[in-house]
Amino acid sequence: MKNILGNFSILNLSSILFVSIPVFLITGPLLPDLSVVIIVFTFLFYVIKNNKIEIFKNIFFLYFICFYILLVISSVLSDYTLYSLKSSIPYIRFGLFSLGAWILLNYKTNNIIYLCKIFSLIIILLFVDSIIQFISGKNLLGWQYNNPNFRITSLFGQDEVLGSYVARFFPFYISLVLFCKKELNYKFNDHLFYLILISCFLICLISGERTSFALIILSAFLIFFTCCSLRKVFLFGIVASMIMSTLIFSFDKRIKERMWLAMDQMGLSSSSERIVVFSKTYEQHYKISLNMFKEKPLLGHGVKSFRKYCGEPENYVGPHACTTHPHNVYMQLLAETGLLGFLLIFALFLLLSLKLIRISYLSFFNKNYKIDDYKTLIYIFYFVTLFPLAPSGNFFNNWMSIIYYLPAGFLLYLNNNYLKKDEL
Repeated sequence: MKNILGNFSILNLSSILFVSIPVFLITGPLLPDLSVVIIVFTFLFYVIKNNKIEIFKNIFFLYFICFYILLVISSVLSDYTLYSLKSSIPYIRFGLFSLGAWILLNYKTNNIIYLCKIFSLIIILLFVDSIIQFISGKNLLGWQYNNPNFRITSLFGQDEVLGSYVARFFPFYISLVLFCKKELNYKFNDHLFYLILISCFLICLISGERTSFALIILSAFLIFFTCCSLRKVFLFGIVASMIMSTLIFSFDKRIKERMWLAMDQMGLSSSSERIVVFSKTYEQHYKISLNMFKEKPLLGHGVKSFRKYCGEPENYVGPHACTTHPHNVYMQLLAETGLLGFLLIFALFLLLSLKLIRISYLSFFNKNYKIDDYKTLIYIFYFVTLFPLAPSGNFFNNWMSIIYYLPAGFLLYLNNNYLKKDEL
């Protein structure tokens, strides 16, 4: 009886932590990472107790293990071995976290509804808080906006990731809403859906994060072309969002100047000497990445080695070149994991691209073709997350990694929902 109660309490605690991760991500890296660790230990306890070794025998985890082994080998052969291993060895927790999320969704299908509700509340709260900070300079907590580059941060405080959080989670959140509405018969008001759709656009716009605004537009157009059940909704949402965005551009010079600055930084304005890749600063990051790749083309210099390498005097390429990471997923992979790491991730992006092209074609020209749109939305999430022509955060950052691997657990649940609840 004690074992049953102990098992029950651990699973319920992990469920609470799991559905709270979207909230914890707003507070910083500590709470979400701690939640991931607890969920991983709960998952391993479940596997050992029920002798469920077969759960590891799926394409996702096998592919992840190949990538993980490559990361460890790259770190071992790095010039900064100990520093790199501190990040590469614990990285396995993220793959196990996805499997743990899968287990928890099987344990309680209602966890999907709870996750959907929490995301909905977060989006509404961030929208209201962002608008207040945008207008008054202070948010609901009284945090004053003092950023000279005009970046609204809302509840994220000093971290300029408001737009990134919303834009990257956007397809995953819509997938949860659609799944709850279709499969779990959860009554989700369409008017609230429109409100949240427009709210996500406006949050990304007023956050001043150009990449995030571009990514959410990309997501919206991909959803329009691939998801039949959402086509009318998104047509209205896209048009309404564009009208409101145009009005904000017209009446607020700060946003207009912030967005136009990207054109100037890329050398696309009439006064520019030449075209550069995103900006001269990013271009210097990429030069260092390519130098690192040339020196160790197969396995790279090791996880999180960019910050160490660029700090060496002999590797100097410019005054703003050195930073913690090169701000592009594929440049970072080339520099830190070499061609092998790059190909493992880029191959996923190519497969996603082909899959979305096929889905889009069939959704328009084959009336008998059926696919669950909530699965397509997860594909769109990863397509946008791995989109190569956009600046990005640190690929191996704990905060970003949790965002990457959270939807994988939901996709595993959708594709392999075979675990029996009495085994949990």
